[in-house]
Amino acid sequence: MSNYLPHKIVFTVITIMLAGCESTGNIQGVTEGKGIQFDYQQGFFESDGTLRVIMPDGESYSGKFVQKSTTDSGNEWEIGESSDDDNFTLKNSTTVSSQADAILIGNRGNTMKCNFQFSEPDWGIDGGGIGHCKSSIGKEVHLIF
Repeated sequence: MSNYLPHKIVFTVITIMLAGCESTGNIQGVTEGKGIQFDYQQGFFESDGTLRVIMPDGESYSGKFVQKSTTDSGNEWEIGESSDDDNFTLKNSTTVSSQADAILIGNRGNTMKCNFQFSEPDWGIDGGGIGHCKSSIGKEVHLIF
């Protein structure tokens, strides 16, 4: 039995544990000269999550953000690096964008649309960035995270 097997088991267990985990955090924002805080949840290895905020006037908004992505569904063949290596694979790929959008629904019947620019697209909202939101009643929010 090689030393490879225990490492493979540990890696598999850690991957399974992380797949079910979520990250949570806060995003600082400003609206009408007042500071506010968005709370978010995002699953590890996920490109979407939830947002929640209470505006200074007391209206509570909650909803979902989704990171944009592109999927290359064409066939791509990879051939080994050396002339002795005749391995090849067929693969599809998905590339995540640094852009994300959100729609939030308020408890008073208003809506809020948000746009985000992520600093580290592979980390999603956890990687930081900037954002801008505008409610259906014209209130704007500027975000940094």
